[in-house]
Amino acid sequence: MKRKEEAAKDRCCSSLEPIHLDLKLTRLPAKFLMKTHQKKLLCRVESGTAIKREDDQKEKLDPIPFDVEVEILTRLPAKSLMKFQCVSKMWSFIIRSQRFVDSYYALSSTRSRFTVTFSNGLFAEDDARRLFIFSSSYEEEKSSSLVAKLDITIPFVTMAYRSKCPSIHGFVSCCNGLQFIVCNPSTRQVITLPIKGPRASLGYDPVGEQFKVLNLVSSPDMYLGFLVHEVITLGGGGEESRNQVTTAPYYPVTKGLYINGSIYHGAWAPRLRMDPVIVCFDVRYESLSFIKAPRLVVVPERESILIDYKGKLASIAINPYAPFQIFDLWILEDVNKHDWSKQTFELPFSLVNMTSPGTNKAGEIIFAPKTLPPTVQPFFIFYYNVETKDLRRVCLHGIADDKEFWRRYGLRHNMCVSISPEHVESIASL
Repeated sequence: MKRKEEAAKDRCCSSLEPIHLDLKLTRLPAKFLMKTHQKKLLCRVESGTAIKREDDQKEKLDPIPFDVEVEILTRLPAKSLMKFQCVSKMWSFIIRSQRFVDSYYALSSTRSRFTVTFSNGLFAEDDARRLFIFSSSYEEEKSSSLVAKLDITIPFVTMAYRSKCPSIHGFVSCCNGLQFIVCNPSTRQVITLPIKGPRASLGYDPVGEQFKVLNLVSSPDMYLGFLVHEVITLGGGGEESRNQVTTAPYYPVTKGLYINGSIYHGAWAPRLRMDPVIVCFDVRYESLSFIKAPRLVVVPERESILIDYKGKLASIAINPYAPFQIFDLWILEDVNKHDWSKQTFELPFSLVNMTSPGTNKAGEIIFAPKTLPPTVQPFFIFYYNVETKDLRRVCLHGIADDKEFWRRYGLRHNMCVSISPEHVESIASL
């Protein structure tokens, strides 16, 4: 009998094979990953008696090397990481460390993602007013359909007509009256800031690694001889400081656009409808300057749209009184010399109720609806290749395209939409 127990014991322990770690583990369920984090395994026999072996005869599973653990974690979705902080103190320490946050962002920036944000109509009931933030990835560069997933909903927030909800360094922002909303869709952190004027834009200082909000406080109609801006620096779960910056009067025309450490918006200065300029705010040094612009770059009647075109400021100028088929692309080639170039393009067919949020990583210009369809319909976006002159249509599944979604959230017509073409998943917090 004793020999049989020893034989059973040997078979149990000898069947334990060493773990050969493969990065395919990142595709397995969370429960499996949690089990692999255990350091020891206790062998028991059928008799129910625990078999104790001498220390020198024990066969143990080697613990996963620390650097491999980090490698596994960086390849997981951000929402999974938020849950995995409960696995162990070690994993929580890794995920919260600034070094890991930076590494995760660097790896995420190599993936192509974008956000789609919309809110219920202005005529919706108060309890139905809500901001919806979806995200999707360019899984295939030439795919005819993509799937979006709902990341977060923020109650009591409504987008105004032509509002923008840009994604900047992993955070999405928008104005809600005299409130400025900043949120991380991945971690679901939401911060609400009081502002003193309805025009506000989020920017990021890549050197100081700080988020800042530029808020236009005064109006040129107040005849003060200057304009007052408030710069809100974020940190510590909210705001850290507020500073005032003044500049010569100007009349803002377009919404703000963040590109590589600066916030741009079109304006007239000093004379209304006479002197078009681009107002440039340096996020790091908190200074404002003016860039001269051609007249057609900043013309409200032609619906000028500022975009990030391959890292440069550009403007798409269209005629709102004619079918949207021909447009001008103005590109700021030299910021210091105020040098602009112009190209004119004609689309294969006309677009209706469309605007441009910018370009994808391939350099294709994106055209997207300004509002959601008034009923349950597919949501389409268009990609225009300026080299081949091809215009392709992509169906984006999951954007309020079923009756149950409309019923659950009490959706109404006239729902404004904002697309941010370059979104990076981040696990950072403010």
